[in-house]
Amino acid sequence: MTDIDTYKFSNGLKLVLENLPKSKSAGVAVGFPVGGRTEQPEVSGISHYLEHMIFKGTKAINNVEAAFRELGAKNNAMTEVDATVYVAECPKKYAFKTLELWLQLLSEASIGAEEFERERGVILSEYFITEDNPDFLVEKNATLTLFKGHPLSSTVIGSDETIKAISHSKMLEYFRSWYNPSNAVIWVSGDLSMDGLIDRVNAHDEWTRHVKGQIFSHKPFSPEGPSATEIHRQIKLAQVSMAMSGPTGSADERASLQILGSMLSSGQSSVLRQRLILEAELTDKLRSIVSIYREAGMLFTTFAIQPNRVPKVLAILTKTIHEMRENTSRFKEGFENARNHAIGLLSTGIDSTMMWRILQGTWETLRRGRCSWDQLISSPETLGFEEFKDNVANITRPERIALILAGDIKEGATKTVQW
Repeated sequence: MTDIDTYKFSNGLKLVLENLPKSKSAGVAVGFPVGGRTEQPEVSGISHYLEHMIFKGTKAINNVEAAFRELGAKNNAMTEVDATVYVAECPKKYAFKTLELWLQLLSEASIGAEEFERERGVILSEYFITEDNPDFLVEKNATLTLFKGHPLSSTVIGSDETIKAISHSKMLEYFRSWYNPSNAVIWVSGDLSMDGLIDRVNAHDEWTRHVKGQIFSHKPFSPEGPSATEIHRQIKLAQVSMAMSGPTGSADERASLQILGSMLSSGQSSVLRQRLILEAELTDKLRSIVSIYREAGMLFTTFAIQPNRVPKVLAILTKTIHEMRENTSRFKEGFENARNHAIGLLSTGIDSTMMWRILQGTWETLRRGRCSWDQLISSPETLGFEEFKDNVANITRPERIALILAGDIKEGATKTVQW
């Protein structure tokens, strides 16, 4: 699809240029392998807190939003379980200046003590919003439940106790240790020159010098489910979530997880959607998300239902998983539709949204050392049904499954489930 060039500085900093000939806009992202998995339990949420502090500026930049606005740039950031990425899209002519702005912010952040304390209230407000939102609540607990005992088990935002416990000195220490250029990836998409980008980075000595910092390590993940979490809340609808972990050692396994996600999502190719509508009176949007980390993939499916339909829904979920594991050939007819749906989601995201493009490219490079749109698209295109069937049998094994229920549900409802 596009040419992707990579340059590695002597200190380990990786610069990636995705060449987009004749593009009038550009995307600039800077990412670090920092997230919930790099945090000590007592400071859970510090990576997300630090992301907020970066936008408070430097001694020379008081208004970050105004600085981006002057360049015609839209900016954002996202903290994940295993990565924090800062992104901006801008007119092509301001791409170099946008890059330099990110480099300044991410190396010279002042993180003042007064701003730090004021922002704590903002972070706590975000936390309580997630606790009150059933969608966020089950998604957070899906990660905690599925990856229990592994660094990937993280809430990202932390808890009210840990947010209150993070000190200003600890934040400064965390910033200096983890926001190390040797760990970082700079991703740029646009009609630009690699030489020009290298020159701009070299002009910022703090980004090319050799500074010892924390090293990001990976711990193998071994599934130990099945597991379940019940969250008893007085809410109108019961939120149901099923999460599965999948190995991501090969492109075929990853493609299988994405196609399986289509079979369990809201598209017309979804086997689960058809059953929920016909048999359980599905009342809220069904959605599936696939996240591909270094050690494992995660397929997360969630929807809302009337509380009195929960037993029926659990029966549908277990029946569907049993059939996919033991009689996958029954779904051969829907395989092509699901595959096309998965390919469509990938290709549409890559081609239509610059912000998504640079975010995904940075994630891929942080997690796997490189990004290839061609491989991402071609893997599901070339995957045969027999390979898919074998991978699904592995992904749907009981020990890889987590179930999360939230709402006004019967105590012990998950104990009847037999995966």
